Amino acid sequence: MLSWLLRLVWRLEEIILGPRTPKTSNRTSFKERLPGILFARNEVLEKTPSNDRVTPGQFITVVHKGRPYWSLFRCPCGCGEVVSLPMHPPHNPRWRIELSQDGRPTLHPSVWRNKGCMSHFWLRDGRVYWCGDTGVDPWRARPDLYERRM
Repeated sequence: MLSWLLRLVWRLEEIILGPRTPKTSNRTSFKERLPGILFARNEVLEKTPSNDRVTPGQFITVVHKGRPYWSLFRCPCGCGEVVSLPMHPPHNPRWRIELSQDGRPTLHPSVWRNKGCMSHFWLRDGRVYWCGDTGVDPWRARPDLYERRM
């Protein structure tokens, strides 16, 4: 009974949204499923640029005394806002950056904008991986993280 229902849902989804894959193949390779590279490299600067100097696809790390201080980039959703993330104490939260062998950035933890577009995503190897709760206020999507503690 359950398998019949799943096949029906799958078929209705194909009718409404179109086929998932070309009719010739039901499989896609791992590389075909990866999102495209948005940030091909990390640009290191010693002075924070003005927001109008940050271009789409540009990932900037500002260093101070040889240590990462800020990361800046345009929001990948296309809203045009500059995302500025602290990477140094005493800021909390703060992010850390890792670079792949090709020099593409990975950020930890995820980025969840709490104003504007409310985008929520992971940045790994220069690729953006969207979270399902993108566009939702963080305190509404995850009230457990925003409860007032006594």
